Amino acid sequence: MKVSEQVIREHALARIAEIFDIPVTQLRQDTKFGEDLKASFVSDFRFNELDKVYFDIGDVADRQITKELKRGEGTIYTIEDYCNHMVRCYETKPEDVSKILRLPPEPKTAMPPRLEK
Repeated sequence: MKVSEQVIREHALARIAEIFDIPVTQLRQDTKFGEDLKASFVSDFRFNELDKVYFDIGDVADRQITKELKRGEGTIYTIEDYCNHMVRCYETKPEDVSKILRLPPEPKTAMPPRLEK
């Protein structure tokens, strides 16, 4: 059984809030990276908030999605784009998406009780 799309979206939103150190309640789906959410610093030696979002996007993308992103297809400008990307990538790389978004583990099927002889 997979994690629901709604749970993925909630955790993606929480991830953005964590990266930018702001409450989830201040985020909207149409919030734009680089305009509404800006990096707190620019450095060649440390990663800033936008770098972390960029790495998240690349880390969960499979080969096909990576090619699309390199061609400029499916560009991620907003929080909604980020959430959609995470939902899409969960279909092909659920472990990677789960790790980045800290999704709850999938429920395990219960083992039948062991019968003693």
